Amino acid sequence: MSKKAKSVSKRSKLMILLGFLCFVNPTPFGLDVIPDVIGCALLFFGLTQLSFFDGAIEEARKYLLYLFAVEAVHILLMRPMLLTNIGSNRMLGVTALAIVQGIVYLLFFKKLFSGISYFAMRNNCNETLKLCDGSAFMSYLAFYLRIAAMLLPELIAIIELYLYTEIDIDTTDAITAFVSAKPIIVLLLSAISLAASVSWFVSIRKLFVTLHKECGYEIDKRYSAEYSSRPEKTRPKRVRAGGYAFCFSLVFAVDLSFDSIKILPASFMFLFWFASAFVFKGISGFNRTKRLAIPAFLLLLGTEIHKMLLVPYGAVVIYETELYIVIIGTLLAVATMIACMLCVRGLLDDASELSQTLGGKAIEGRFVRIAYTASALFWAAGFAVPFFYPYVSTARLIASGIFIWQTARIFTKITEEEYERSSLYG
Repeated sequence: MSKKAKSVSKRSKLMILLGFLCFVNPTPFGLDVIPDVIGCALLFFGLTQLSFFDGAIEEARKYLLYLFAVEAVHILLMRPMLLTNIGSNRMLGVTALAIVQGIVYLLFFKKLFSGISYFAMRNNCNETLKLCDGSAFMSYLAFYLRIAAMLLPELIAIIELYLYTEIDIDTTDAITAFVSAKPIIVLLLSAISLAASVSWFVSIRKLFVTLHKECGYEIDKRYSAEYSSRPEKTRPKRVRAGGYAFCFSLVFAVDLSFDSIKILPASFMFLFWFASAFVFKGISGFNRTKRLAIPAFLLLLGTEIHKMLLVPYGAVVIYETELYIVIIGTLLAVATMIACMLCVRGLLDDASELSQTLGGKAIEGRFVRIAYTASALFWAAGFAVPFFYPYVSTARLIASGIFIWQTARIFTKITEEEYERSSLYG
């Protein structure tokens, strides 16, 4: 490999450092200013090259997928947690998040640093090996201080409950004063967490910069010779990555709302389809999906905005929807339903084309089309006339579940068949 060639190692190092940088900010009250999901995605792709040389790092990448899912739920629930006036509800949400984060962080860092240590030892990267233990310690310290800074102030809600049962005035005043000090406690703990996170990032940056200096060229050379220059090696992983991306996007088909707040907006499924189609670049074009996903996303997003702004529908007070709003909603629902159904059909045709390109059989997507058509019809009826929605919501959820199951099954089958062909024929 020529030294003038583009270095995958340099690009990977940059992605890793940018990914870790997303975790430097504290998360008071569960507020994630720099979304950790971005950091998870950057780390996942940044660690791709190193994972080829060590199985522990590959396992660390798998834990990043779990962390990505946790942080995605965190982003979706962040607004409800911040807006709630009930401290115990926020405490419950933050506690659940902290427990899951703590477990996944432990598993991720344990595998990551054990993999880097073993790789450095095998390749005589002595300076990198010296830095591993210190970086690992700083990682555990910074991330668990980050969790503590988010969780501890919310536990004040337990003490706050005594305000409703305590009859002694002095005790009540003391509890009130302590509860009133919560913003100061949050600020203090966030400052401690930020200081630890900055120190940790300096440590982790030094580790990966040193690793790149010691063996970056050798990593690039071996990676090119043994993996990236051999399509039969790279193709199965790219197919799997694309399949995972499409399967993840299917979760949004549930169209979940909580207290009139969209948790999983259905429109985002088509946006993620558009992005996921590019994962198969060089293998299959997915041109129909690319062409139809954005119009479907924009129309479905428009219906969500229309419902939020113009449809006065509530659970306590019953309003009469104006006729012109129903007419506009009906026309918008029909146009959106057609665009979404065309996009689903395009995706199935692209998946069938992918399967045949890889050497498999054409995909039969009849059940997927039927399930999505039923889901779209139920959605359109509930959207055009909001008072119908409670009567069709369960049926729509069942149809959406069948659609998700059958579509995920298609991409899983394509991935499994590609890995089977790779193992048999190299």
